[in-house]
Amino acid sequence: MFRKLADNWRSVLLAVGLHLLVAVLLVVGVNFVSDSSARGNHGQKIVRASVINPDSVSTDMPEMPEPESEPEPESDKAAEQTKAQRAAEKAAREKAEAKKAAEAEAARRKAEAEKKAEAQRQAKAQAERKAQAKAGREAKKEAEREAKEKAQREAKKEAAEKARREAKAKAQAEAKAQAAREKAQAERQAKAEAERKAKAEAAAKAKAQKEAREEAARKKREAAQRRAAAEQAERESSMREAMQREAAGRRDAANSQALGAYVQAIKDKVESNWLRPPGARNISCKVRVKQLPGGQVTGFRLLGSCGSSAVDRSVEQAISKSDPLPKAPSDSVFSPEIEFNFEPDQ
Repeated sequence: MFRKLADNWRSVLLAVGLHLLVAVLLVVGVNFVSDSSARGNHGQKIVRASVINPDSVSTDMPEMPEPESEPEPESDKAAEQTKAQRAAEKAAREKAEAKKAAEAEAARRKAEAEKKAEAQRQAKAQAERKAQAKAGREAKKEAEREAKEKAQREAKKEAAEKARREAKAKAQAEAKAQAAREKAQAERQAKAEAERKAKAEAAAKAKAQKEAREEAARKKREAAQRRAAAEQAERESSMREAMQREAAGRRDAANSQALGAYVQAIKDKVESNWLRPPGARNISCKVRVKQLPGGQVTGFRLLGSCGSSAVDRSVEQAISKSDPLPKAPSDSVFSPEIEFNFEPDQ
């Protein structure tokens, strides 16, 4: 229901406005009829009169005290009675006329009220018919407008959809054409690249072959040069080695002689510090001594038993007593490890 009201809000507002207009017309019509009824028929002013009930009008006159007078003649008395009778008849007629006028006025007012009510009903019905007709026209007009707007929206939507489809088809066609162009361009570039690569490979191959030939020639020259240089170096090396061997022989002979004397001096010192154990005979064993350039002993070891444990201990004690050992005559003769045969009986 609320959805329908939201969809037709213009029609709802129009209907409410028409009902308000009808209500205003009714109020104005009531005021107009009231004003007309106050002025009477055809706008003539009506004299308002009070309705008097004839039954409530008393014809009896209050008795007034008659002044004492002289007795009147009989003819005057009859005239007074006639006059009073006429006055009473006149009052009765006036009372009847007043009653009739009141009834007529009541009937007239009732008729006017009914006429006014009928006029109001007719005015209200006519206003309602007019309002309904106007509301119908407005609703029809609004429905037509909404239908037109809906049709326009649908047409616009359809046009937009058509434009979208056409744009999509155009974009697809352009993309396809662009892809074809790019493919052709890529094929041309690939072909050109392949040709360039083939040319470059051929040039590189020719260059490599040329460089290989040049390198082979260079290596051949260098090999010949190296062979010549090697032969020359070999000759020179042979000559130097011969000279060095000769000099080394001379040095070795001298050093060997000096070394023998140096080792003998160490051996003599150790043997001189040895105390022979009782019963020890024909002592012979090999000794290794470690020393510093100044002759300080840093360690020693018997490379075999000297015959018994007692003899071994005596030899070790003799080496310890010989610290420091005799100094080498030169650095070329010095050795940090000296081996000699301990043979005190030889």
